[in-house]
Amino acid sequence: MTVQTIEHHKPYTLRFFKLPISDKIQLTALLYLTIWVSSPFLAYGSTYRLLAFASIFVWILVELFRKNNIFIKPPLYLILTLFFIFYTTLISYNVDGISAINRNIQFYMMLFFIFIYASYERRSLYLLKPIVYINIILFTLWTVTTYKGLLIDPHASRYVIKSNAYARQLMQQGVGGFAFIYSLLIYNIAVLALLRYKYLKYKKFSIFTYFLIFSVGISSLVILKAGYSIAVILWVLSMVFFFFYSQNPIKNIFLLFFIVVLYFFLQSYLLDMLKLLYNSIDQGAYRLKLGDIISSMEIGKVTGTAADRVERYMRSLMIFMEHPIMGIWRIAPIGKHSLVLDTFAQYGFFMGIILVYILLKIPFDLYIRTKKAKALSVTILALAILLISLNNVAMLYGFMLYLFYPYVMKELSSYQ
Repeated sequence: MTVQTIEHHKPYTLRFFKLPISDKIQLTALLYLTIWVSSPFLAYGSTYRLLAFASIFVWILVELFRKNNIFIKPPLYLILTLFFIFYTTLISYNVDGISAINRNIQFYMMLFFIFIYASYERRSLYLLKPIVYINIILFTLWTVTTYKGLLIDPHASRYVIKSNAYARQLMQQGVGGFAFIYSLLIYNIAVLALLRYKYLKYKKFSIFTYFLIFSVGISSLVILKAGYSIAVILWVLSMVFFFFYSQNPIKNIFLLFFIVVLYFFLQSYLLDMLKLLYNSIDQGAYRLKLGDIISSMEIGKVTGTAADRVERYMRSLMIFMEHPIMGIWRIAPIGKHSLVLDTFAQYGFFMGIILVYILLKIPFDLYIRTKKAKALSVTILALAILLISLNNVAMLYGFMLYLFYPYVMKELSSYQ
């Protein structure tokens, strides 16, 4: 039985056991890889890391022996991805040595998920169903353990990115860090779309429906509680996009007009409102950031933690303007806070354009192809643009943007 003959409405357990052994091996390898990139418990440990690289090797090996594999007549975005990896690896190694390669491993693993997407898009994205639904269950578990950690220490998600004993202890308790919190933005909207367009719209109420509702709720709480102000802003914007975006451009214009009017109305009172909020919040990340915003508004310039981020953005931008064609090649002088700006600064205009193209190709294509689920596709596209522009990226982004979200879109297409 070929993949193309498998019907979507049949029970997946039956379909899985009828798959060729090569598909079963690839899905097993992929399952471990996705669990490894998301699980806080597996973040430390050479054995876990070796198993992840072994999973990648097994997946590629099986793909190479598959008829019509992705290396036979690869699409343009895969060719450019390979070129980007080869070029940046060569430059980084010759300029900064092996440490630069180690620094880019997470990013290259993120790009690897683009190859996985290309393979299943060529065969059938429905094959990813067990990967997606197992990860929904596990993501909910990691979210609960992260929330428990944040109740004990509000800064826990920030501390786990440090390589010390306390960070390891937090990871062993299941506390997710920077990559996990920002990936929850994509996860939250994708699961919310499953609820909105599949389970609630068609009144498919079951234990799993309530589990999804719980998962959306706890992931929202973690995003709000983790103390990443940009994540909170992006969460609010994504909710506005998802619930109020319309295929009618006139309605979108009125929505934009309303937001602008509301902004000018609040501008006169915003400072007083922020001060009132600042005085009502206990010491913590949000109080510090509110203080930065208040100071910025009072003295007319960005200060504090926001100032450091903006300074890093400007540093990369200025380096790019001074070396627009080839970039500076070295990593040390750039800001290291925006994947897009940093790439333009380090490798120049053409490599920056290639990066933007390969990272946004899949979300943009899904947006263009989607007929009715535009609210989801435009929200994820906006999130993808903002995430790669405002932050560094991690390998977990690759799974969420190029496997988890595309599968959800594919499943929803049968309900539109």
